[in-house]
Amino acid sequence: MEVLFSLSMLLIYSAFYGITMKIADLLNEHGLKWFKFSNIFFGFLWGIFGVLVVFYGNMVISSAMLAMNIAFLVRNRLDYLNHQIASSIIIIGGISFGKILIPEFLIFYLIFLVFGFLKDYVDDVLHWTGLFSKINELMLYYPIPTFFYSLFYGNWSLFFVFTTYTIFYDLTKYFARKKGYI
Repeated sequence: MEVLFSLSMLLIYSAFYGITMKIADLLNEHGLKWFKFSNIFFGFLWGIFGVLVVFYGNMVISSAMLAMNIAFLVRNRLDYLNHQIASSIIIIGGISFGKILIPEFLIFYLIFLVFGFLKDYVDDVLHWTGLFSKINELMLYYPIPTFFYSLFYGNWSLFFVFTTYTIFYDLTKYFARKKGYI
């Protein structure tokens, strides 16, 4: 029962990580206006939910989350103060908690970096449209590699965390698009 509760809480943190990440992005880049300093507030929320995933997740989840955020840095995706606040909270938290496995960190870092750069290139340089563009927007480079890792090593919480994050990020983006923010 306790394991189920822990996994449920981890998935809730992952969902809010994705939601607050996209809202923080919408507040900077897509014209969403809520209240003064809401962009900074959502940067802190994004970071807090991310560090909760790091803290309550196992070492593989922590390593992958840290890899994702450092890949954001190298990909130049932390282009606003609220993005930088969030990622700093997560990176400092990941390092402080000492829950990092170097091989897993490096594997996920390289995967997230390479496929993230490919997504950025297709979006920002090629400006592709159509079916491939829609699939590219789903950021499947998070759930697919974590699925294969989980398949080989049996650590299914990793896959569930990254799939939950991706789904809720994409759902937030979907509803923002319906409201005209994207």
